[in-house]
Amino acid sequence: MIGICPHCKIKLKEKPFSNRLTNEILVVMSYRQKIESKSNLKDLKDLGYCEVCNATLDDLKEQNIIA
Repeated sequence: MIGICPHCKIKLKEKPFSNRLTNEILVVMSYRQKIESKSNLKDLKDLGYCEVCNATLDDLKEQNIIA
């Protein structure tokens, strides 16, 4: 499997896990549903979290995905 969220690029199997969806199948299904329904995924910085896996900006900072 991919091991990362296709939207925010956070590593699913690494900490922190706080309310984040880590099941790869559910993440991919959620992502595909949003893409296929032509729903625009909003920017992480606007929402404060990932629409696909619910990772917060703090989670992304802790994994050094964003500065």
